Amino acid sequence: MNILVYFLFALSGFAGLIYEGSWARYLKLFLGHSSYGQVLTLCIYMGGLAIGSFVAGKMVEKVRRPLLGYAAVELAIGIGGVAYHPLYNLLTGFFFDSEWVAGLGFTGAEVAKVVLATGSTLPIAIAVGMTFPFIAAGLMRKSGAEVSLPMLYFTNSFGSAIGILVTSYMLIPELGNHVTLCVAASINFLLAMVFGFIGFMTSPTREEDEEDLPFVGEGSAEREPLNEDYVAEHKLAMPPKSMWFWIAGITGLTSFIYEIVWIRLLSLLMGSSSHSFDQMLSAFILGLAIGSAVSGKLLKKDSLVVLSMAQILMAFFALCTLYFHKPFWGMMNEANQIFNPTNDGYVCWSLFKYALSVLWMVPTSFFAGMTLPLITIILTRAFRSEAPIGKVYGWNTVGSIIGSAGGGLLLLPLLQLKGALVLAAVLDFAIGFALLVIYRKRFRYSVPFYVICAFMILPSIFIGFDPHLITSGAFRAYKNLHPDEKIIVRDGKTATISFHESEVHYYIKTNGKADASLGKNRENPIEGDELTQAATAFMPMAVKTEPYDAAMVGFGSGMGAHYLLSDPLLKDFDCVEIEQEMMDLAKGFYPWNSRGYDDPRIHIYIDDAQTFFLTNRRQYDLMISVPSNPWVSGVASLFSHEFYTKMRRYIKPGGLWVQWIQTYEFNDQLFLNILKALDVAFPYVSLYKAPEEPDIIIIASDEPVFQKGIGRFSTDPVLVKEFNRIHRDPEFFGEQNFLFTSKMVKSLLDGVAPNSIFTPIVDNKAEEARFVHSQAHIVQVFDSCEVCWPEYLDSTENELRRPFRVKQMMQAGVDPYKKLGLLAYLDRVQAQVDSAVAVNAAKQAQEASRAPADSTADSVAVADTTRPALHFMVAERSPEWVKFRMEYIEWIRGVPMEARDSNEVYNRVRDLVDMGAFPASFTDEFNILEVARVKDYPTASRLVADFYEKYEIKEMDEFFLRNVLLISLLAGEPELANAIYQDAIKNHESFFPVEKFLIEREIVKLRRSSIRK
Repeated sequence: MNILVYFLFALSGFAGLIYEGSWARYLKLFLGHSSYGQVLTLCIYMGGLAIGSFVAGKMVEKVRRPLLGYAAVELAIGIGGVAYHPLYNLLTGFFFDSEWVAGLGFTGAEVAKVVLATGSTLPIAIAVGMTFPFIAAGLMRKSGAEVSLPMLYFTNSFGSAIGILVTSYMLIPELGNHVTLCVAASINFLLAMVFGFIGFMTSPTREEDEEDLPFVGEGSAEREPLNEDYVAEHKLAMPPKSMWFWIAGITGLTSFIYEIVWIRLLSLLMGSSSHSFDQMLSAFILGLAIGSAVSGKLLKKDSLVVLSMAQILMAFFALCTLYFHKPFWGMMNEANQIFNPTNDGYVCWSLFKYALSVLWMVPTSFFAGMTLPLITIILTRAFRSEAPIGKVYGWNTVGSIIGSAGGGLLLLPLLQLKGALVLAAVLDFAIGFALLVIYRKRFRYSVPFYVICAFMILPSIFIGFDPHLITSGAFRAYKNLHPDEKIIVRDGKTATISFHESEVHYYIKTNGKADASLGKNRENPIEGDELTQAATAFMPMAVKTEPYDAAMVGFGSGMGAHYLLSDPLLKDFDCVEIEQEMMDLAKGFYPWNSRGYDDPRIHIYIDDAQTFFLTNRRQYDLMISVPSNPWVSGVASLFSHEFYTKMRRYIKPGGLWVQWIQTYEFNDQLFLNILKALDVAFPYVSLYKAPEEPDIIIIASDEPVFQKGIGRFSTDPVLVKEFNRIHRDPEFFGEQNFLFTSKMVKSLLDGVAPNSIFTPIVDNKAEEARFVHSQAHIVQVFDSCEVCWPEYLDSTENELRRPFRVKQMMQAGVDPYKKLGLLAYLDRVQAQVDSAVAVNAAKQAQEASRAPADSTADSVAVADTTRPALHFMVAERSPEWVKFRMEYIEWIRGVPMEARDSNEVYNRVRDLVDMGAFPASFTDEFNILEVARVKDYPTASRLVADFYEKYEIKEMDEFFLRNVLLISLLAGEPELANAIYQDAIKNHESFFPVEKFLIEREIVKLRRSSIRK
């Protein structure tokens, strides 16, 4: 029976960590940052455990059937689990919709947040805290064995360690937060039924089960004294009973300071994704579980010595993470060389990350796991009652709450990582050392004991965390772990921020991930991250023609704010940054970001964006969001449709929402999830590529978006000066960078789930996309064309913006050397054609002189009305032709179709095509695009059909295939388009899945349209 109880209590731990993992996600969405969400979740969870333990500890002595009480508690937890999601929606809806909350101001709103979050979560956490005292009392009454306590700790903790991993990698990704909570609730209901049955069937007094009676002698059934007290038997000194409660509290405090510090350190080591946080938590709990199990084997030893040694060793192994941190970064760096960037490689890398977490955390948490069972046993022996169980558990949990909140919000910013870690270790060491020296004489006078203790502690004075190493970002790629650069590192409340200065760049990192950079050479055109930051300012600025006010979510390097403040039309600017250390270290970019600090129009607020805008109670003409990459924990919620819907409240009619998103370390499916979220929240969404960078700038509004104000970039003296300073053309960020609107890809978005805070698709999948180095290829789909998708998807939008693209292509010009090479070849071909024409003319003249007069006249009449019959055509397989064809096709694609009439090379080629000088395949290809150039798509589609019949079309390149497919669609020929797709494009490696999916959807759509017509 005991084994069944242990297994079921492991299920309870499994469900408990499902709740904690889910709550952390809910609360970080509400509070605005993952660090705050994690801290508050720990505080509420641990606080609930403390209150529940205290309450259950008082109740358990009065309850005749503790297992029935346990069943009732599990039933209550299950009901709370089912009700949590709708209650969360109700309370957060009240918070964001209430005028009363909006009038509270920043501090009042933050307090209201905590109160609402606590009110929705604490009751369930209290019920979870009541489980252990009830089940422990029930099992002890049944068997009378103290060994059940460590085993209960072990099974519950082991179930918890597994539960958080299953939640992170399986339940939430597949089911979403709400259904995941229902899964946990169903486990609670199952446990309530089973333990209800066991409680009714079990005697309220202690059972003398035969299986619990060890064999002592022949015919004897005496019980072995399992609860024999070594301390009492040997009359050893012990501290006062009340002191043990304080020790339990301090142990909980130090354990959670370790956890908070390690979560930050391991975020620097493994990346700040949600999966990484869950792995860390699982590893920490696994150590607690193993320590609990081992403590059960030590019940017959001197419990004070065992506990004291556990405290000392816990402190030592915590300090070992300081002493020996360098090999961990070395292993992570080498892992980039070992694990292939594939889906299978990601699985292996995730297991490797978990192994690192275990190696880092388990040695310390193992000894932490021993302390609570040992203290509990010491006090149950001292009080000869189960009453201390709840009290010990409660004191330990109170210490855990203080460690969680104080460690994250106070100690890290104040003492930094090393200081917080060493402080916690010194507290643990002091407890163990003092207990041994005061209460055990053999340690008091032992010189080796003092030497060993000094050896454990003193190195912490001289050893620190290597700043270059821990901020290297080794989790992203193979790195030089000790670059020759200056560095400043500061541990803030929400993240570790570092500022770096190399020979050519300044750059700033958040938890080891570079967020912004700036080139030192200011005589060159701006590039890299600075170019994207400039685009987030100048692209929406080009839409504005009237004075406006703006807000920005995230200060970062301050370059985006600096460029936006260059606009004389900007009246007022609010910038919300959640991390003070980011503001402080970004001053390293000064004076190039000087407006972000000095301009009187800007107002900086250190706050969560949602709370700030709620309490600020104003609307803006322009809002810019520049968060970190979506794989960072908590950031993906800033790409959710719920967030966009809330932010739209703070945008004036006709105002703009601007969002940056990268295409690297991402994929098309995740990109479409985010685009669908924007499409749900905004009627008009336009996408622009950041020039020269693998990033996209999204501009959303309740009106169509067009850069009608870009002309002032060339006329306003202030803006002209700014563009001269950055060495870029005033139209560099103009409409030529337009890609498409959400309406254009409506067929692509149909059936795509919007990224949601409750079904966090991006949060769960982005880390894998980062690891496999995938890309969102949708830019290439719309940017690599002659006949382009926008012309088919929305010809009106295309006609509006196409002239800007044509102008940009014309200004870019062509390679003059390639042009000379192409013309030289065409001259040679023309000479051969002229020679062939001359020879042919001479032959015709000779034949005409021999013929009768009447027949000669007829022949001349025919010759005058037909093209000369050449005896020359370029050999299709000649190396010179193959080279010319390849170079010409590459070159002419840089010339817009609208401008080819005036292009010398194109006209020369067209003339030679008309003369029949080129191979038939090239001539047919040329004629298709020549007809499409004048938008005669029905004729062009007939030429495409002929080409399809004559040649192996699947051998053609990506550009040509996209051209002929779009010509077929523009001509209203879905069957021809489908034939091209099936035979050539479907298995073509240069076409990415997102475009193939778009093609399939558009063919189906065109077929339906044709049937209706």
